[in-house]
Amino acid sequence: MMKHSYSQSVGIRWLPISIWTVIIIIVSCCIFGIYLYQDIYDKKTMGFEETADTIINQTAIVDIDNIELFHGEDAYHIVYGTTADGEGRIIFYPLEGAEKDILSVSNSEIISKDEILQNWKSECSNCTFVKISPAVIKDNIYWEVTYHDNNARYVIDYMSIYDGSLDEQYRFERMFN
Repeated sequence: MMKHSYSQSVGIRWLPISIWTVIIIIVSCCIFGIYLYQDIYDKKTMGFEETADTIINQTAIVDIDNIELFHGEDAYHIVYGTTADGEGRIIFYPLEGAEKDILSVSNSEIISKDEILQNWKSECSNCTFVKISPAVIKDNIYWEVTYHDNNARYVIDYMSIYDGSLDEQYRFERMFN
């Protein structure tokens, strides 16, 4: 009887150790996940404050609504802002080079994001929308519309920001399911 009692007490001692080990592993993974998320987010938004200061100091923009990052052939910060007279503008601020050629377009000169989206929906009713954002390719400004078409391909359309005409289209098929 003594041996049976001893083996039960050894088995019971391992239970709290195992539980604490699992808890420590879970907490460690959560802390690492939070750290990794913060690090990635900080890198994604790195330089936004400097870009905002430069845009306000060097352009007619007095209020910045949003800044996004675009990576094409070159990387740009896309700044949505308004001028003193309330005109909405989109500014493309290049991240490379000492001399920066800032591209700027007034909201009154372009087709709105909502109009592009409505036109896209009427042309591709069975598609699954992903996102739409401004893009710059070879100093030309576009709306970049990304979606999954009815053949399950990932599609990127580059439409003129001025008239909505399709300039380029890329379709990617899945290699693995």
